[in-house]
Amino acid sequence: MAYPRDRWRTLGVEYLYRSPWCSFRLDEVRLPDGVKIEYGVLESAGFAAVVPVTQSGGVVLARQWRQPAGSFTLELPGGGVEKGENPGEAVKRELLEETGYRAEGLSYLISVHTSPGRSTEVCHLFRCKAMRELSGPRPEPTEFVSAVELPLTEAAEKIFSGEITAATTVLGLLMVVGKVAGSCAGGASRLH
Repeated sequence: MAYPRDRWRTLGVEYLYRSPWCSFRLDEVRLPDGVKIEYGVLESAGFAAVVPVTQSGGVVLARQWRQPAGSFTLELPGGGVEKGENPGEAVKRELLEETGYRAEGLSYLISVHTSPGRSTEVCHLFRCKAMRELSGPRPEPTEFVSAVELPLTEAAEKIFSGEITAATTVLGLLMVVGKVAGSCAGGASRLH
């Protein structure tokens, strides 16, 4: 199979929208065959999310309304990484704000492009031990979020039933559930 070798050439960029959270730009590009097109790109500083595992082996998720989806979602706690901020520090802050849990033993899992055909956004995924803080959650004024604690196996079932659909949440949970199942069954277990 032959793979394309020639890059697209960006000839110009026009910003149509800018906000503190994201920007939308229109790129004028030249394709490898010489044809010029316009290509829309959503710019984002990216975000970090964490799989917070409790002492009892459960996972803490955030339930919140998502306007683009038009519904409530169950997601890993997380949020935007500010310019110059370490993603690990960002995810610790977000976990405490959204759920009232503190991260201990934070470990990096993976960084992924969330939608490389449409956006520059990268999500940095972590895992941690979730320790409940007495002070509770500290959401920002625009956040209406509640913490939901579930057994890891139940969270995995919600993926396969279609109740959990956020891609980075699916990835993070499956990575952690797979590691837990693998360590419990010598690496030969399967989720049903």
